[in-house]
Amino acid sequence: MMKVILRSAFVLVLLLSTAVRAQHSSTTKTRAFKVGEVLEFEVYYNWGMIWANAGWVNFSVEEKELNNKILLHFVGEGESKHNWDWFYKVRDKYESYCDSATLRPVKYNRNSHDGSDWVYNDVDFNFKKNQAIAYFKSKDFPKERTDTLKINYSTFDPMTMIYYARSINYESMKVGEEMPITIFLDNKIYYRKIVYAGKETIKTDLGTFKCIKFKPTLIPGTIFKEGDAMTVWVTDDDNRIPVQVFTPISVGSVKVYLKKASGLAYKMSSKVETPVTKK
Repeated sequence: MMKVILRSAFVLVLLLSTAVRAQHSSTTKTRAFKVGEVLEFEVYYNWGMIWANAGWVNFSVEEKELNNKILLHFVGEGESKHNWDWFYKVRDKYESYCDSATLRPVKYNRNSHDGSDWVYNDVDFNFKKNQAIAYFKSKDFPKERTDTLKINYSTFDPMTMIYYARSINYESMKVGEEMPITIFLDNKIYYRKIVYAGKETIKTDLGTFKCIKFKPTLIPGTIFKEGDAMTVWVTDDDNRIPVQVFTPISVGSVKVYLKKASGLAYKMSSKVETPVTKK
């Protein structure tokens, strides 16, 4: 059971911000993030009446030199809570280098260790040749292999998709509108859809926020079933920060909460200030 909980945790947060019409428009609004931003999340699992704090996931934005160029460097790291390490230890790290002007990926790396399972994936993107050179090995496929995959201008790895999607202008969307998305994950291209579900004000541990709500369809597998959709709430302001996500899994459900946000590009204007009651 804990294996299912923790293996789903990082996948959930990687998909949080893909709930934007990245495939419908190439015109971005003002960029929703800046170098120095750090977002911290906690992941909870529900089975019956019990909620368990399963792990945490953090995202950060840096600048770093690669091949004599200064690029944006996105880092996502996830771990199981240490009191669960004896049972099922998770140490996952996802990195992406991208062009600061277009946010198109240049290099992507996944290095994950989940219990006895492990995956290493290193990808170089070449949009001039419309191809990605992907190096992959795992516990199930320990023999090193290199694949050449065809890509197009709208291909993103999970990390760059997150940050690109946050900067898209989607004010013209209508409730119930379906949007296609394309994502590169583990040497495969996935085509999913997302439904815009309107706006909602929700309460969190960080306060009450005006949010935009989406329902992305999940990639089926051992954790998710065909047709399952998570619900994602992102701040209705220029930061477009995910503050909460809920999704069913094969047994139970998972919630992800924003615990801390620092280095933001804009004031979090979506936060609803609680009026002071005079005594």
